[in-house]
Amino acid sequence: MNTIEFSSVSTAQDRRKKAYDKAVAVAKRNQSVLIIVSVLSISKLVGLGATQAGFGAVDQTVLDEVKEKMDRLVADYQKQAIQSGVSQVETSVSYGNPKTELAQVLPETFNADLIILGATGLNAVQRMVMGSNASYVVANAQSDVLIVRTAVAGDD
Repeated sequence: MNTIEFSSVSTAQDRRKKAYDKAVAVAKRNQSVLIIVSVLSISKLVGLGATQAGFGAVDQTVLDEVKEKMDRLVADYQKQAIQSGVSQVETSVSYGNPKTELAQVLPETFNADLIILGATGLNAVQRMVMGSNASYVVANAQSDVLIVRTAVAGDD
């Protein structure tokens, strides 16, 4: 049986951490670079904060706070991955459309040959109206895509 090796594995930060755990395992097994990304969707941040500019306004203070929180979370994931035995870990926290960033921009930027994502973070109605990031990435990425539904064996 032929083995497939990946030199660069990209994973999006997800709340359930299953995709991250699998990406760490794949990166260790392949001795590859692990790229941990988080794409902040500005459309989900519109209208939050104390800005009195009206409908559709984005409060820069809120954006800065959310980005700082994500920077810390991704840095924690990076530290954990290194402690787990992944020798090279890169990170990226950016603003944009998560679908296009994950499918096209970040894989090109980091030369990722595998993208690992959680199955979905949306409920059925949200998936029907907007479509899931995972579905979009599977359909549009030039890299291989692994969709994670289960935890790494031995994890809770």
